[in-house]
Amino acid sequence: MTFWYFLYKAAGNFLTPPGLFVTAAVAGGIYCRRKKTKDRGPSALLFSLAAVLYVFSLPLTARLLLDPLESPYPLEVQAGAGKNAIALVLAGGVWSADENDEVFMMSAETTQRFLAGVSAARKLGTPLLYSGGYPEKAGENKIEDMVKRAASAAGYEGELLVEGRSRTTWENFLLSSEIIRGGGWDKVIVVTSGFHLKRSMRLAEKFLSPLAALPLSSGRLVGTGRFEASDLLPSPGGLRNAALAIRELAGFLAYEFYDLARGGIARFTPGRP
Repeated sequence: MTFWYFLYKAAGNFLTPPGLFVTAAVAGGIYCRRKKTKDRGPSALLFSLAAVLYVFSLPLTARLLLDPLESPYPLEVQAGAGKNAIALVLAGGVWSADENDEVFMMSAETTQRFLAGVSAARKLGTPLLYSGGYPEKAGENKIEDMVKRAASAAGYEGELLVEGRSRTTWENFLLSSEIIRGGGWDKVIVVTSGFHLKRSMRLAEKFLSPLAALPLSSGRLVGTGRFEASDLLPSPGGLRNAALAIRELAGFLAYEFYDLARGGIARFTPGRP
C-alpha cells in the first residue's frame, strides 16, 4: 500500500461512519479543551469516547477478537465422517421478499451456511437438516418452501429435512435434537459460520450428547493474511465484526454461567442428589 493510497483511504474512513463519529468526538474534545474553563470533564469524556469508537471500529481489533473463534474449525469436512451422519445447518437469518410476507429468502450468511451444508451432504452422502425460522411472520410451510427453493437452486437432490420454528441457537439445537434422535443418526455435522461454532459446539454437547458432533465452518469473517496499514483505519466492517465477536463471547459465557447457576441450585436444593 502506497503512502498516498493510505491517505486516500484514511480521508474516506474518517469522514464517513463510524470514523466520522471518531472525528466528531475528537473535534468536540479539542473545542472543550480550548474553552477557558477548569472543568476538563467534557473534553476527557469526548476523547475517551473517540478512543473507544476508534479501537472497536478497527479491522485489527475484529481480527484479534475473531481469530480465536474461527481458527480452530475446519472449512472442509473429512471424507470418512459420513457414516450414519446428518448435516445440520444453523440458519443466520431470513427476510421477507414481498410486502405481504408470503415469500421468504435466506440472508447472505444463511445462504453461505446452507451451501456449505449442501456441499458436505453431497460429499458424505448424508441427509441435510436445515434449522431456523421466523415465527413472527413465517409459518413452517413458508420456511420449508424457502429451503426447497434454495436446495433446487443449488442442485441438491438428497434427503432434505426442515426445522422451521427456531429463533435462536439454543432453539436450533433444542428442536433439531428431537428430529435427529428420532431419525436414529449417531453423528451430526454442525454447519455454521466460523465465528459461531464455539458457542454452537457448546450447545451441541448439551443437546446432542452422547451423539458425536463434528464442526464445519462455512467461512470466516476475517482472513489470516499479513497485517496492512489499512487495518488501523476505522471501518463499518471492523465495527460489525468486532460486535459479532463480542456477542459470541458474551453468549458463550452466558451459557457457562447458566450451567454453573443450575448446578449450584441443584446442589443446594433439598431432596436432590
